[in-house]
Amino acid sequence: MDMNKQIGTAAAFAQIVWVASGVYLYLTSPATSLLSVSAAIFLLGGLVAAPAVFGMAFYGLQRLIDGVQPVPAGAPTEGAARKASWPASLLLTAEAVLIFIVAAWAFDTFESYRAGVPLRYIQERNNFDFALKAFSVANGLEEEAKPAREAGQIDADLETRLVELIEAGVARGSTVSDEFLGYVHPELREAYRNQLLRGYEMLARGRRGGDLPLQTEGNDLVRMFYQDFLPPRADAILGKVGARLE
Repeated sequence: MDMNKQIGTAAAFAQIVWVASGVYLYLTSPATSLLSVSAAIFLLGGLVAAPAVFGMAFYGLQRLIDGVQPVPAGAPTEGAARKASWPASLLLTAEAVLIFIVAAWAFDTFESYRAGVPLRYIQERNNFDFALKAFSVANGLEEEAKPAREAGQIDADLETRLVELIEAGVARGSTVSDEFLGYVHPELREAYRNQLLRGYEMLARGRRGGDLPLQTEGNDLVRMFYQDFLPPRADAILGKVGARLE
């Protein structure tokens, strides 16, 4: 095999392993999609970089091994072929493993940078963000319904939408782990669970059952979160997740 063909083979092997690694990583990571711009950038970037970084390096190493392990003159053809092939097989295996490790690191780094949070927290950040936005919209509906409620005129459809939003926010927000909350802010877990989520959960139950004391208690807990806990910590939390806190 001439040198140009050997170099082409080495480059193609590195590209195939990179693309296969990237496809596997994007298909098995729930917070990412193979059909995305970031996946295309990752795969195309690897197609360009992998031959130069891995293909040529391992091609040079293979040439070096071939140079220091010449086939003895007069050796049987089959034995010589086996002797020449096993170092090459080990080298290809080592190259494939190394490419996958580097691809996994690059994937995690790239997708974490794109998302603004570590890759393992993307889904939890989305659930956290959904809950806060649902509560924000519910607060807006509450302000919209307030004049009619104070006049004793309850809009049943608006009331249903409001309660369903709160319940959806509590359900999604409850899936967030303590580990993620600690990442966002070391003091967030207690206030998030025992003031914000608990308060909105009580508020929804109170609205469903017409329990005014329960609604009042829930509102007090929510107010503690937004007025007492959040203001001095909002910038730090926003800096970590970019969620809408209002």
